[in-house]
Amino acid sequence: MGLPERPRAVITGAGSGLGRALCLELGRREGRMVVSDVNEAEARETVRRVGLAGGEAHAVVCDVTKPEQVEFLARETERLLGGVDLVVNNAGIAAAGEVGQLPLAQWKRVLDVNLWGVIHGCHSFVPLLRRQGSGHVLNIASAAGLMSAPYMGPYSASKAAVVSLSETLLAELKPQGIGVSVVCPMFFRTNIASTTSWSSDDEHSVRLRDMAARMVNDARVGPEEIARACLQGVERGDFYVVPMAMGRWVWRLKRLSPEAFAQGGRLITKFLRSRSSRVRR
Repeated sequence: MGLPERPRAVITGAGSGLGRALCLELGRREGRMVVSDVNEAEARETVRRVGLAGGEAHAVVCDVTKPEQVEFLARETERLLGGVDLVVNNAGIAAAGEVGQLPLAQWKRVLDVNLWGVIHGCHSFVPLLRRQGSGHVLNIASAAGLMSAPYMGPYSASKAAVVSLSETLLAELKPQGIGVSVVCPMFFRTNIASTTSWSSDDEHSVRLRDMAARMVNDARVGPEEIARACLQGVERGDFYVVPMAMGRWVWRLKRLSPEAFAQGGRLITKFLRSRSSRVRR
């Protein structure tokens, strides 16, 4: 299926990070798009950069946790672009902490954005794609949705649900000529670590937070490379898009030997606890 010349796209969470990188990559293809974000100033900055890259963009403020706002986004996209070739459900946040310690309000917030945001996007845009008989849904999940890690319960659960929802969409939409892809990157340079909510400020949480920040900030891969991998996956008609080789190998390990994979998670937990207990002494 692929994408046509000057593709029409709508991207949520497009004010920064991967969302902005996807907009700029589409802009270089002279794409026409709706840039959606809860932050109007950041959305308008993305629009400005898309114009410099050679594309055409319109900013629409949207909180993906609000179904009425996502429905408005769908109507505006159809009005502004006359249809859509690529729907990108990208908006996401993170929270970290132990199950039983992380406040339920943080669980709810992550699930509202990461899962319900994607559900709302699919609910509002899939009928448009069906009427067209064409188009592609690109859901941004995470390697955490394929291989859960300790202390990332809300994030992993939300992203695993996005993978499952995408699998359901594939079965429903492929016979109608509509493509579906789900993207599962590992750590890459973005601002998610600095905006992640944590369960507490004890030594253990601080050490975990610092480790996560280092893994994101020291990553060799930036959002631009992930954006290119996303669009290449769409062009090839790939369903699972796992950009990093390490992610593909760890995913294979989990499928081949779930116990070995679980042992790795236990070793991470043991290491972090031992380090934080040394600090307390």
